[in-house]
Amino acid sequence: MPIYDSTSVEYGITSGHIQIAMEDGRQLPAYWAHPNIGRFFPAVALIHDWWGITPIIRRIANHFAQAGYYVIVPDLFAGRVAQTPAEAMELVKALGDGGYPLVDAALTALESHHNTNRDVAAVGVGMGGSLAYEAAIVRHDLEAAVSYYGFPQRYLGRFPQADTPILAIYGDQEPYILPPVRKRLQTELSTSQHGVHHELVVLAGAGHDFFSSSANETEQAVGRKALNLTFPFLEKYLTGPVRAVPKTM
Repeated sequence: MPIYDSTSVEYGITSGHIQIAMEDGRQLPAYWAHPNIGRFFPAVALIHDWWGITPIIRRIANHFAQAGYYVIVPDLFAGRVAQTPAEAMELVKALGDGGYPLVDAALTALESHHNTNRDVAAVGVGMGGSLAYEAAIVRHDLEAAVSYYGFPQRYLGRFPQADTPILAIYGDQEPYILPPVRKRLQTELSTSQHGVHHELVVLAGAGHDFFSSSANETEQAVGRKALNLTFPFLEKYLTGPVRAVPKTM
């Protein structure tokens, strides 16, 4: 079953693993996917959830690449992938506050890469959605940010400062970001100090992890809907040859 409903031409892609040189001399491992023809595409830093870089994260990265984006997935856990929530929590605890500097390095690498057009978005899932929020608030050179069921609690009070357009997507049955929190997030997103138009979408029938590799048919449909909302949002703010040629039947 396709992960999203493509309505435009898809690019052939190249994918694999790379190392990003950080300013402090460390090497940041990452998954990379990009169109295998052409140059100067817009770019996406896809930030994984607390499970690590799972097959579903690689599939999502590949679909962004097929849609015409250069994609880097920084490996915040250095190759480790959790199999249980307990393992995932241990990885999160070990990461501590070290996640955002790695995300920041990936965003900077995309902005300076010779095959991107310097238009860059941060897109995150769960834990990664939280880090996408942080990027939108802290950085002033991003074109867009998308958070799939990210945790906004630690950033409440700071969202009006964000001058990066944010798309936040949640399920109406979300168990961790309850309606009062989503309502406050909506209020803060609607009171931008910079006149930026942010969007918060709540999807009917969806819980928390609608990109799970074990998602049932209903959850997969929600995941596709989330991606189908994402591409038009990114196209508002990132320039480039993205999904420009409709498919012919």
